[in-house]
Amino acid sequence: MGKQVKESLTVSPYLLWTLIHGTQMGSTLLIFQSRIIDGAEMDSLFSFAAVGISLHLIIAMMFYLLSHSTEGDIISIHNQLFGKWMGIPMTFVFYGYILLFIVNELRPYIEVIHVWVFPYTPLWSLSVMFLLVAAYIVSGGLRVITGICFICVIIPSLLIPSLYFPLKQAHWTNFLPLFNHNAYQFAESAYHSLSTMLGVEFLLLLYPFIKNQEKSKKWAHIALAHSTLIPLIIAFVSFAYFNIQELQHTIWPTLILSKIIRFPFIERFDYIYIFIWFFVMISACCVALWGAIRILKKTIGIKSRSSLWITGGLVFIIMLPMKNPMMIEKLDSALTLSGWILLYGYIPLLCAWMSLRRWFANKKSMHNENEEPET
Repeated sequence: MGKQVKESLTVSPYLLWTLIHGTQMGSTLLIFQSRIIDGAEMDSLFSFAAVGISLHLIIAMMFYLLSHSTEGDIISIHNQLFGKWMGIPMTFVFYGYILLFIVNELRPYIEVIHVWVFPYTPLWSLSVMFLLVAAYIVSGGLRVITGICFICVIIPSLLIPSLYFPLKQAHWTNFLPLFNHNAYQFAESAYHSLSTMLGVEFLLLLYPFIKNQEKSKKWAHIALAHSTLIPLIIAFVSFAYFNIQELQHTIWPTLILSKIIRFPFIERFDYIYIFIWFFVMISACCVALWGAIRILKKTIGIKSRSSLWITGGLVFIIMLPMKNPMMIEKLDSALTLSGWILLYGYIPLLCAWMSLRRWFANKKSMHNENEEPET
């Protein structure tokens, strides 16, 4: 059974919903529509839903691994299955993935701020400012991060009613004809859909900090269902408002949808979207940053504060050369490929390996019991 840390550091099972949902909702939600249409075009809604459904199986595999690990996290799983000398390098590969995840959350949002709001502000200064905010939140511990993630659960859900305005101008013929794409095109859209759904993998680090771990399973699945439903609603409205040619040439479809909203007392509703989305983006960064600190602390014994500044510095260094949108696209492509390898390749392999080890251990135990001499 996975080990739980001391109770003063844990959070209630239902808060796993906020942590996972907060990690999945991020800056990619502002741009994902123009990416998932590569392949199945308007039918990509079905590919997106299929990815969301398949991730429930991946979460079940993660719970199986964590429940049979010595300390209930990916670090102990690696040490248990590969030994200490191979386990630590494997954990550092996961640490590198986390760095990519943080950069992929921060850099696209900084690009939005730079283009829409502060075009003359240096990119490095925005990077430093957001990293300092994230570091301040993470220094408060997991419970503070959970509170920030709770805000993230509320904000996207509250913004859903604002989609009524673009829906009034919907062109329902955009969806026709339905199911006119082949399996390869649906698979291509599914491939691009994953970057919007990444974040469930942090369960591999959060599990020891959850009270009543058996009760947390349903909340993880609720979080995933919630994180699937919101992008599906946004994508549905986007596809109804934009035709396929417009989507292919629109960089931030979600923000463009907000530009048509007008109130007598608010002229630029898109600015509200942008600044409120800061809480959505920062919650995902905080969970990932906390996970990176946890890895450094448990593998090489670096103190939490030092690990925080080391990780923040590495993220800043990675972001420095990313000065154009092409670099952001390459970053997203790298993270998407890494996510597919991790979730649909590595996790099932670890699950199979753990099952084999347990089967051989049980068989050996039964064999030893049968060979015990009678007294």
